[in-house]
Amino acid sequence: MSSTLDDDVTRDPSPPGRGSGPRSAGPILLLVLLLAVVGGLLSRGTSAPQPATAPDEVFSAERAAAAAAPLVQEPRPVGTEANAAAHDHLAEQLAGAGFEVTSSEGIGRRTAEGTGSAGYVRNLVATRPGSDPTGTLVLATHIDSVPHAPGAADAGVGLAVILETVRALGPEALRNDLVILLVDGEEPGLLGAQAYVDGAGEELRAPVVVLNHEARGISGRPLVARTAGPMHETLPAMPRPEYESFTDALFGVIPNDTDFTVYRDEGGWWGLDVALIGEAWAYHSPQDDAEHLDPGSLQHYGELTLSLTRELGAQDLAALEDPGEDRPVQTTMPWGILVMPPWLVQGLGLAAPLALAATAAVLRRRGRLTLLGTSFGALLALLAIALAGAAGYGLWSATAAASPDILSQAMKEPVVALPFLGAELLAGATVMAAAWLLGRLLIGRDALLAGTGMLALLLIAAVAVLSPAFASSMVLPAAAAGIGILLGTLLPPVPSLVVRAAALLPTGWLVGTQVHALGEFGIASSVGALAATTALALAAAAPLLIAPQGEASGTARRPHRLLIPVLPAVLAIGLAIGGIALTRAAGEPVQERVVAAVDAETGHTRWESDGVTEWGRSLDGTEGTSVVEGPQVEVEPAGEGTTSTRIRLTSARPGAEFRMELAEGEFSGVTVDGEPLSDDGSAGAQGLRTLRIVGVPAGHEVVIEAEVPDGASMEVVETVYSPALADGWVAPGSGVSLVQPRVEISRTVTL
Repeated sequence: MSSTLDDDVTRDPSPPGRGSGPRSAGPILLLVLLLAVVGGLLSRGTSAPQPATAPDEVFSAERAAAAAAPLVQEPRPVGTEANAAAHDHLAEQLAGAGFEVTSSEGIGRRTAEGTGSAGYVRNLVATRPGSDPTGTLVLATHIDSVPHAPGAADAGVGLAVILETVRALGPEALRNDLVILLVDGEEPGLLGAQAYVDGAGEELRAPVVVLNHEARGISGRPLVARTAGPMHETLPAMPRPEYESFTDALFGVIPNDTDFTVYRDEGGWWGLDVALIGEAWAYHSPQDDAEHLDPGSLQHYGELTLSLTRELGAQDLAALEDPGEDRPVQTTMPWGILVMPPWLVQGLGLAAPLALAATAAVLRRRGRLTLLGTSFGALLALLAIALAGAAGYGLWSATAAASPDILSQAMKEPVVALPFLGAELLAGATVMAAAWLLGRLLIGRDALLAGTGMLALLLIAAVAVLSPAFASSMVLPAAAAGIGILLGTLLPPVPSLVVRAAALLPTGWLVGTQVHALGEFGIASSVGALAATTALALAAAAPLLIAPQGEASGTARRPHRLLIPVLPAVLAIGLAIGGIALTRAAGEPVQERVVAAVDAETGHTRWESDGVTEWGRSLDGTEGTSVVEGPQVEVEPAGEGTTSTRIRLTSARPGAEFRMELAEGEFSGVTVDGEPLSDDGSAGAQGLRTLRIVGVPAGHEVVIEAEVPDGASMEVVETVYSPALADGWVAPGSGVSLVQPRVEISRTVTL
C-alpha cells in the first residue's frame, strides 16, 4: 500500500488522449492565461508624444517641455536665487495667459513625529474666475526641488503639464473658478501648501477640487495614487482611465508624502494625487533632468490633466456628493474603471472560497480528492507563497549587497530594473515549481490544486472583509476563479472548458497589469511583493486546472522531476548577473552621497561617504580644518513674566537651513518669528525633540521662542549644499554623480 495523504488513490491513472482530462484541457487553459497576461502587460502603455505642430486644443509634450525648459536648468531649493527666478518666470507666463497672478510670502509650519518644521516660503497663485462658478478647480504642484537636482520630473513635470494645459484651454473662462497653485517648500516638509491652506486657501469658493501633480520617477504611466471626495464620478473622463483603491490604501502605510495630504486633511479639499513613478533611480539626483524625462509619460500626464480640467471645469461641482466613510472601491478593467460598494467587495471575497468549498465537496463525493490531501495542499501553498516572496527578496538583497555601485542613493534602484524584476519572478517560480513537485510526491493533482486555491482564496477573502480597498484588484479574479470552477465542475466537458477558460481571463489580466505596475514601482520598492503577488494570484486560479470529469489523479512518484526547478533558479541568477552588467554599461554615472561634519568653533572637519566608488572611499574618513562661518546663535530669556527662552539664529548664506536638537528634554510652546509652530497650538503641547528652519533669507534673524529644560544642551546645525566650503574636498570625475552633498556646520549651546 502506498503511503500517501490521498489514501483513495495510489497512482496517476490519467491515460493519454482522454478528452476531458487535464492533459488535453491544461495546455489550452495555460495558453488562455498567457494571452491574458500579455494583454494586461500591453494595456499599460503611455501616449505617443505630440509635436509642437499639434492643433492648439491638443496637449503637446514638445510644447510642454519647451515651456518648462527655463525652469529646470538648475536646482531650485527653497530660498535660493534659482527658486526666485523660477517663481518670476512662472508668474510672467501665467499673467500672459490672462490669469490674475499674486505672490504670497510667509512661514509654513508643520509638525510630525517629534520634529517641528518651519520654512520661509513664497507661493505663486494664478486665478481665472469662472463664468458661472459652482466651486473651484485647483491645478497644483510645487516650484522647489531638492539641492543638486534640476527637478525636471519632481516636480518640473507638473509645471510643464500645467503650463501646457493652460495654453491648450485658451483664454476663455471655464464654468468654475480655475486656480493655478504653485507652492514652495514641498521638499523640506509640505511647508508652502500648509501656508496656503492656513491663509488664502480658506477664501476659495467651495467645493474645492485639486489635481496635485507629483513625481518620484522619470517615466511610466501617470499613477492616480490617492483620491478624496466623489472623484469616482470624474475619473472616467481620463484618457485610458486607470485607478486602484489598493494604491490609495497602500499610501496610508508607506512613508511617502505629498502636498495632497495637506489639501485633503487640512483644507478639506476633494481631488486627485497623481505621480510618475517609473525609473525612480533618478529621483532626487542630478539625473532628474530634462534629458532623462520620458516624453511619452509627459504626454500621457498632460492628456490626463487636460481632460480632467475640461470635465471638472464644466461640471456642477456643487451637485457632487462626498461619499464620506462609504467610499466606493475602484479597480481598472479593460473597458474602464469599475466602481463597487465595499459590501460587494466583501461579498465577492467570501463567495470565492465558498464556491470552491462546494466544488471540493462535489469532487470528494466523486472520489476525486480527500479532505486530508486538500488540507495538506493548502499548507504547502501557504509555505510556497511566503517562500516565493522571500526568494525574490533574498535574491535582490544579495545582488544589491554584492554590487552597491549599481544602486541610486535616494531609492536604491538600479538604472536598468527589468532583468532584476524578471529574476525575482523566476525566483518565485523556482519555489512554486519545487512546492508543486514535492506536493505531487505526496498527494494527488486534484487535491493539490484544490488546496492551493482554497488557501489563496481564503487569504483574499480575509483582506476583502477587513479592508475592501486593499482587495480592489484581486477580488474579481478570485471570485471568477471560485465561481468558474464550481460551474465548470457541474457542466459537461466542452462547456466546462469554455467556462474555466473565461474564468482565467481576469487572473491573467491582473497578473499582467500588476507585474507592470509593480515593475514601475521598481525592484527595490516592490521587492518580494512582485513574486508573492503573482504567486497568490496564480494560486487563487489553480483549481480551474482541475479536470471536472474523469478519474482521480494519484501521486507522481518521479523524484527526478525535482530537478526541474533548477532551470528557473539558474535563469534567475543569470538575469541578476546580466542586470548588473547592463546597469554598469548603461552609461549613467555612479551615484555617491558625501557629508562633511564641521565644528563651528574649531573648524575640525571629517568627511563621510557611502563609499561605493574609489573616489568616495578615498574621501571617506579624511579630516581637515575648515575656515567657514558657522551659524550665529544667541540665547536669552524671552522676557519678564515668561519662562520661555528666546533663540536667535542668523546665517550669511541665502536659503539657510538650520536644525536644532536637544540632548534631553523637549521643546514646547514653540513660536517662529512670533508665529506658533501650529495654528491650534498643539505642537507646543505635544513637545518636540527637533526643530528645523529652512529657506532663511541671507542675514535674516530667525527668532524662536520655546519652553525648554533649564540648562539643557542644544546642538545647532546649519546645512550647506556646497561641499567645496569644507577643507579636504576633491571634486569627483564625470563618472560620479553627487546626490545632495552637504556640509553640516554645528555648534553646541547651553539653554
